[in-house]
Amino acid sequence: MYTGIERDIMGYKYETVADLIRQNIYTGEYKPGEKLPSIQKLSNELNYNTDTIVKAYKQLEEEHLIYAVSKSGYYVIKNEANTDINKSVIDMLNTSIPGKINPYKDFHHCMNKAISIYGKKLFEYSSPKGMPELINTLTKHLVNFQLFVKPENIFITNGSQQALYILGAMSFQDGRSKVLVEQPTYSVMLKILENAKIPVVGIKRTNEGLDLNELEKIFKKDDIKFFYTMPRYQNPTGFCYNNDQKKEIIKLAEKYDVYILEDDYLADLELDKKSYPMYTMSEKNRVIYIRSFSKTLLPGLRLGMAILPKELHQKFIDLKYSIDLNTSILTQGALEVYLKSNMYKFHVKRTSKFYQSKMNVLKDICSYNLHNKITWYIPETGLYAYMETKEISSQILENLLLNNKVLVSNIKNCYLEGFKRKDGIRLCVCNASDEHIIRAIDIIKSLC
Repeated sequence: MYTGIERDIMGYKYETVADLIRQNIYTGEYKPGEKLPSIQKLSNELNYNTDTIVKAYKQLEEEHLIYAVSKSGYYVIKNEANTDINKSVIDMLNTSIPGKINPYKDFHHCMNKAISIYGKKLFEYSSPKGMPELINTLTKHLVNFQLFVKPENIFITNGSQQALYILGAMSFQDGRSKVLVEQPTYSVMLKILENAKIPVVGIKRTNEGLDLNELEKIFKKDDIKFFYTMPRYQNPTGFCYNNDQKKEIIKLAEKYDVYILEDDYLADLELDKKSYPMYTMSEKNRVIYIRSFSKTLLPGLRLGMAILPKELHQKFIDLKYSIDLNTSILTQGALEVYLKSNMYKFHVKRTSKFYQSKMNVLKDICSYNLHNKITWYIPETGLYAYMETKEISSQILENLLLNNKVLVSNIKNCYLEGFKRKDGIRLCVCNASDEHIIRAIDIIKSLC
């Protein structure tokens, strides 16, 4: 529940927990009258002791946001003021599919269609590799992204997160052990590697790309098994590599026999049809390609895919089988029907237009309204934009914005411990109206 908003806020730990819960109340994640997670459950999720959780709940009780019921737990208070707060909050923090582009009705139809086509097969055990019909459909679908793939190289996973975990935990052919990540990078990937106790090396990424000399030094001297990268619309910055930068990275990876793990989670939103995946550019088959169907389709699907070189097939499938027998066949069947229909093409076109429009609004207001104390990067499309302030820390800015009912995320948890970091915040455009985007930038300007 807290993916994307977990962070280490300055001050006491209980205040961190209280802020997380408060944000979930403000955004409507926790509805008025809804029971909150138990103290033990929240303690396990956030890795804080139970005393910290109790203190956070007591703090929220004093603020009259929640109340306790003996032998039952804590609940969100039902009152008009709380409802008004929810309506006034500007959410530039949470990643979800806005109602106007949410395709759940179409997907519901595809699920029913899949049941009529495949019957009881959708409710039986299947190969951990994935449903053959979906894999065959994907081989044709991926051609639209300049990905020419054989069915035997495609593996279906429970979201891209499962693929990241498996690849992080896997031993590779040459016995190398370290993973190289961009700094900053996807916070969940860092958490996966930390929990799996995988040694990690960082390399600075900016809007201009990577220092290729530094990259070569790392590939040459460190024991790197793969380099994890999001070439386009990176989370948390929105940064994109151009084709020339991708080619240079691939050239170095192939020279030093390092795999590249390409996370192409927003391929559907690409506007430049000549912006190719790194997988397509590699001549020596050193790119592992993963893709999620969550961010642009439906997060609850928990479906992803990995394209793997032949030498990694068996270790990947063995480890996946130890985690689950198979990824949900029902949702695989529904996705297969959806990809083959015109509904998919319509959804992608509508979604691309939606996010491009949001980024245009954000770019226009930043260009017009922000002063030289703030620098920003806003991609042509995607979910995330990035902002740095010169005279106020991102942590303080985040807390000040929270007091003004504007939800954002500083990117501290997107960096490795000890890595010299930029003081930035991430702005997510998914759930903010155009008016809210304009108001949020006005507030940021006034605070900086």
